[in-house]
Order: sequence, then structure tokens, then C-alpha cells
Amino acid sequence: MNGKKLLEQKEWQYYIYEEDSRIVLSVPIAKPAPGFDIVYTLNESEKEKYRHTGIKALEGRIEDMKVNFSNYEMNSWR
Repeated sequence: MNGKKLLEQKEWQYYIYEEDSRIVLSVPIAKPAPGFDIVYTLNESEKEKYRHTGIKALEGRIEDMKVNFSNYEMNSWR
């Protein structure tokens, strides 16, 4: 295990990590209480788009994560 490396962040908006060969997107949301980090591992196509375009390539995914948070892995802040 290589550990988690922070690639990019915008405080309280999104965090992008590289862990082993995966790129993981984490989006914090305050509601429902007590607040959660919504976590998604990018697929190969998304990884390529992110590497070429940057955060612009993930804007749609971030918005979906905020709205449809129950469809993703949720880590409670508590």
C-alpha cells in the first residue's frame, strides 16, 4: 500500500487523492446530519479526462455526488 496522496483540493468543495493506482474523489456534504464525505473512485475514462482537462472533467460528477449522495459510498464525519 503506497498511502494516500492529495492531488488537488478546494476546501469544503472537493478533494482528489491518488491511492495505489486509483484516483479517488471525495466531496463533503453537511446534510444529512452529522455530515458525510461522499467518495467515488474514478473509472479509467474519467482518470484520463482528469489527467488531460483537470477538475473541469469532474464537475458533472461532483454535482451528481452532491444531489444523489445516497448512490455513493458515504463516510460519516462522526
